[in-house]
Amino acid sequence: MLQGRADKTRDKKRRGDLPTPIGHTQLTGQGDGRPCDGCGETIRTTEVRVAVSIHGALEWRFHDECYEVWESYTAP
Repeated sequence: MLQGRADKTRDKKRRGDLPTPIGHTQLTGQGDGRPCDGCGETIRTTEVRVAVSIHGALEWRFHDECYEVWESYTAP
């Protein structure tokens, strides 16, 4: 079974491979061909990219759907 972007991001968050979405700022823009830090797939120039800065230091890139999963995810 193929795993969708949201599922990949959720699994990565569940494993602790993504930071907790506390104290972050976001900037939405156009993809630039670099990979999504959530699902690992390329964010194409035709797709929305959400850049997230955590405490003004780290920067993460997400597809808009991966960002939604990351921001709203709470451990079961």
